[in-house]
Amino acid sequence: MSTLDNIYQKMVPALEPATLAQLHHESSQLDQQRVIGREVAHELNNILTIIQGYAERMMIKHGENPALRPELILISENARRAVNVIRQAAPRKPAPAPVSA
Repeated sequence: MSTLDNIYQKMVPALEPATLAQLHHESSQLDQQRVIGREVAHELNNILTIIQGYAERMMIKHGENPALRPELILISENARRAVNVIRQAAPRKPAPAPVSA
């Protein structure tokens, strides 16, 4: 449990019911946004993996062609860079809370 969760748990008894409802609603919206962000990142990653795969297959098939090779390398490298950017920017799934005994 994070420090913010601890603070929230200590504040709950002192908050009015309307305030609690608003906090819960905001928390639910943030959770939904995180899920949507993960889903979008996953879909973009799938598309970029296909682009990268085709570029690499084309390099194997036509890699000796000096007119195509630089463009194929550029496509493959940029797809790889985009995948890395998505991985860094995508919201992570929260780690499961430890079970206390």
